[in-house]
Amino acid sequence: MKSEPDLDGFKLFLQEEERTSNTIRSYLYSVKAFFKDHPELTKQEVIAWKAELSQSYPASTVNLRLNAIRQYAVFKNILLPVKLMKVQMIFNVENVITDEQYHHLMYCLKADGEMQWYYNILILAKTGTRISEAVRLKKADVIHGYAIMSSKGKVRTVLFPTSLQEDLREYLLRLENQEYLLQSTRCRGQKPIACRAFHHALQRFAERYQIPPEVMHPHSFRHHFGVKVMQKTNDISYVADLMGHSSISTTRRYTQQSVSQQQKKLDSAVDW
Repeated sequence: MKSEPDLDGFKLFLQEEERTSNTIRSYLYSVKAFFKDHPELTKQEVIAWKAELSQSYPASTVNLRLNAIRQYAVFKNILLPVKLMKVQMIFNVENVITDEQYHHLMYCLKADGEMQWYYNILILAKTGTRISEAVRLKKADVIHGYAIMSSKGKVRTVLFPTSLQEDLREYLLRLENQEYLLQSTRCRGQKPIACRAFHHALQRFAERYQIPPEVMHPHSFRHHFGVKVMQKTNDISYVADLMGHSSISTTRRYTQQSVSQQQKKLDSAVDW
């Protein structure tokens, strides 16, 4: 006899676990998909489902589905020791903005009077925040010197360097009654700029200032921040904590070098 999943109960369970609305939606979809073709929640059935999914989806998507069904098993008090698929972490340092490109961008923004975007990018580049975090930063956070960020059930502290606080002193006066730090030049107000609008603006500046478009994305400035702090401190544990990484293996990618950097070191080393 085919089992029917308790989706309402599972939804309430996830809400009590403080999962995000997107996660809850994704998990409910995955559980519903599993029970559509599999009658019982057993290890054998989940392994079979895992094999089926791996034929059509990348490992990251398969693991997302498996995590959903494993959480459902926790909800139902069922032991389900099914392993996730191994995912090779890929980080392309070629798609991170360089020092030269960053300083060129900031110089051009100032020269063109694009001061709102100068400060928007400065905040992103000197805090190492994800764009989803940066758009939630407020004027009061600069004054306090830090911001408490909560995402996916995790809480981390975003610090404002003293130099950035000094750089933003004049900017805070310009914001007047606006609460959020990141603003749009087209629609200033009590709401921060949308993440998608930020990305589109960076692409416009890439074309205007002849910067490779592949390095002009919000996360590029977070990577640049991580690389620079790693180079200055050489302390991977500190950088991991600063960036909000749950695993040092994620932070280790900031020690990687681009092909041109590797070539330069190689040329210097091979002198025989």
